[in-house]
Amino acid sequence: MAFTDGPIYSLKDYIWYTPAIVGGSAPANPQDSSNSSQWWKISDHDIIFWLGDMNYRISQPNDQVRKAINEVSIATLQKKDQLRCEMELDRVFSGYFEPSIDFLPTYKFDINTDNYDTSEKSRTPSWTDRILYRSKRPTVFINNQIELDTIQTIKYSSINNIKFSDHRPVSGLYLVAIKYQCDEKRSNRIREELIREFDRAENESIPTIEVHPRPPQIIFNNVRYLDKPTYPLTIKNIGECSCTCTIVPSSISSSFHCLTFTPNTPYAINVKQQQHVNIGFNAKTNLRQISDIIILHVEKGADTFITLDVTLDKGPFCLSLDDHPITLYNNETKKYIYSNDRKPDSEHIVEMINDPPIVYISLIDCLRERNDVDLLNIFNSDTQDSLDLIPIRDKLYENNYDFTNNSTGEILMIFLYLLQSLPQPLISYEIQDKIFLNAKETLSRPEDMAKAVSIIIERLKAKERNLFFRFLLLVQKSWPTKDQIEKANQESGDTFNICIDILALSILHEHLDRNQRHAFILACLNEEKKN
Repeated sequence: MAFTDGPIYSLKDYIWYTPAIVGGSAPANPQDSSNSSQWWKISDHDIIFWLGDMNYRISQPNDQVRKAINEVSIATLQKKDQLRCEMELDRVFSGYFEPSIDFLPTYKFDINTDNYDTSEKSRTPSWTDRILYRSKRPTVFINNQIELDTIQTIKYSSINNIKFSDHRPVSGLYLVAIKYQCDEKRSNRIREELIREFDRAENESIPTIEVHPRPPQIIFNNVRYLDKPTYPLTIKNIGECSCTCTIVPSSISSSFHCLTFTPNTPYAINVKQQQHVNIGFNAKTNLRQISDIIILHVEKGADTFITLDVTLDKGPFCLSLDDHPITLYNNETKKYIYSNDRKPDSEHIVEMINDPPIVYISLIDCLRERNDVDLLNIFNSDTQDSLDLIPIRDKLYENNYDFTNNSTGEILMIFLYLLQSLPQPLISYEIQDKIFLNAKETLSRPEDMAKAVSIIIERLKAKERNLFFRFLLLVQKSWPTKDQIEKANQESGDTFNICIDILALSILHEHLDRNQRHAFILACLNEEKKN
């Protein structure tokens, strides 16, 4: 066994097996090369510990060895130990030393027992596992006065409670005196070189990215309900190693759920590669002004903070019913006033303080006048994908209530979106809590849910109750028959349950669980049919 030649090469040369001559090839046998004197051998080291399964045995009959072990009389066995005999004759391990052995032979045991070999071979117990040591300087002086052994054995023993092998492990504890002379200048130079080398390696292992635009600032102005503005972001890996990035909310973020990322995070980016991301804002629910921070997190690297500023144009969306203008009614024509020129000072114009806002009335009245409100068809996924609600949404922003050219599906969906955008659902959270919060079991029967519906209607304010009844009348008029429900489910999956989901969410939002929402909307329809 040979090591690298001399301390004239870099640290790497000590780790890898390299030739004596730079640029040359490693000789097959370093000891036979012309430069063999430059190669370090095991014997060239100042202090050597040699340990392992030496495989030496005890030169004595098996039954005598086992008898001595049973009598714990191992001194006679040591005299017959083959390794000690060979070392005393200087045939092996010349100059090596081993302290006296005061533990039982360590080989061979039946696994997981304290029994020596009971197999057919019945091997003779022996000390096969050994620790030997050697020092070029047997003794050293401390302060040129006290002479000490270079290596002092503190403990040499076997570990008897480890039994998963047929050997017992052997351990040694030693006190070793090191004689050295330190070249401080050279030591400092090597230390500085190592620090620079490790710093360079560490820096190369730190992921580094560059983000464009710089700095990343997401600014969306005058966003309307249902708008989906996007912000393009490019993440470039400019480091020396691959990196993984994710976009996460900051501790203060409350609008992260409104964002979409295409493609979805996380992003694995190779060296010198880049990732394009479109960050979208879904202006649909809980529309409000936003000033926020999100984080582009780089695993094991430095994070990038992205500011998010959104100014919103709510229009008629996300307003409570009381935040809308008072609804006006013309007693002479017996019609609601839809135009902007309302002339509230006219003697025929009255304020309908208990009626819903005119935007809700206009949509409901338009739907009630039509005979093509097919709920199952409107909530079919293909129909939903084909709807373009932006034109009718813009009409609502402009207080234009002429829906002649809009489809029935567009009118119904924009009406439901108005309901879903209410800060408080039509059936307020407070009422839902009082009726449903602790009544999951008591409302399991249809008749109990019917009673709950009656109680809820009584608790509603006049304006909410008015809009609630208009909603139910509209749904009742267009409610599908049993045959229509079965046919729709056969053709396009669970369309009926999707229909109930959307209708229930429109008036309850997501405060209750799905089963409660379904039971409530069905009970409402049954109650209305009775009336």
